Amino acid sequence: MTQTDSTRWQQPIDATGTTRMDILRKRHVIKKAVRAYLDQQGFTEIDSPLLVRGTTPDIAVESFQVGDRYLATSTEYQMKRLAVGGFKRIYSLTQNFRLGDTGTAFRNPEFTMLEWGRVGERMAQIEQDLENMLTAAMQALGITDQLTYQGRSIDMRAPWPRRSVAEVMQQASGITVKEFDSPTLLAVAQALNIELRQDWLRDGDFLFSLIMDTIQPTLGTDKPIFIIEWPIAQTASAEMDADTNRAVRSELFVGGVELADGFAGLADASMQEQLFAYMQAKRAANKQQAVQIDTRYLQAVREANITGAGMAMGFDRLVMLLTNQSEIRNTLAFGWDEV
Repeated sequence: MTQTDSTRWQQPIDATGTTRMDILRKRHVIKKAVRAYLDQQGFTEIDSPLLVRGTTPDIAVESFQVGDRYLATSTEYQMKRLAVGGFKRIYSLTQNFRLGDTGTAFRNPEFTMLEWGRVGERMAQIEQDLENMLTAAMQALGITDQLTYQGRSIDMRAPWPRRSVAEVMQQASGITVKEFDSPTLLAVAQALNIELRQDWLRDGDFLFSLIMDTIQPTLGTDKPIFIIEWPIAQTASAEMDADTNRAVRSELFVGGVELADGFAGLADASMQEQLFAYMQAKRAANKQQAVQIDTRYLQAVREANITGAGMAMGFDRLVMLLTNQSEIRNTLAFGWDEV
């Protein structure tokens, strides 16, 4: 049916008769519940700039360039600068932008991200924040401990299990994973019947991403799960655990959906510069455009050895999960093709 603005938000979008207007009203309820939890915890909400001088060199992220600036892909660097300036608990709930995020049910080039951080605290507290926020949002919608998403019943009772990346790869493939070297990743990919091009075989980072994309739909289908202990090369700004030689990073998956990604912030400026240089080199090897690094963020890391942890959650995806929607555009007032 052709949509116009007089009917766009009131047409049913599923077999239950739910409309986008219904979803947008629930979105408002979820947003209030999330903010209420963070306010109760003593967080300060910050308004971060949408146009920034530097952006992430992450090979998985492409930035919109506007003149000599970029549309923000995340508020991470600005929040860390505020932490250096003395803020202990801060969060942002704002629009972010990533080029090319079209053609998939779970992405929109303009999206809403919740990011929060605690100075001097560990990832365990951030994970607990996430458990508490989702519980509060569910309660605000009148949802019990069982969440129905796309035909599955998910047990949302906390605490949620934690598994390492190596564990979930091994469980999915049957291959023992001790290191994330190219031969091991190739064996895992072959066990998972992933079709591989010849030029992918020696690119460990790309193989890793292919494997995780293949495994993702199986994660958190019965209960939310935190995936921890990531390869350090997969994270641009995370602290390294000396015992495991892995990034102190935690991703939450619910119903096969990647919902949130957090880590203990890297306080070593030299290591941060090395990671950025590595990613810029990867971009060059991939024939991706080099980006302007956020030098003010790097200067802030040099100024103060601030420890702590934080997380970013896709707010639109949270609304998808809690309203049982299969497409992110159903949670938005305006999809990318409607503006």
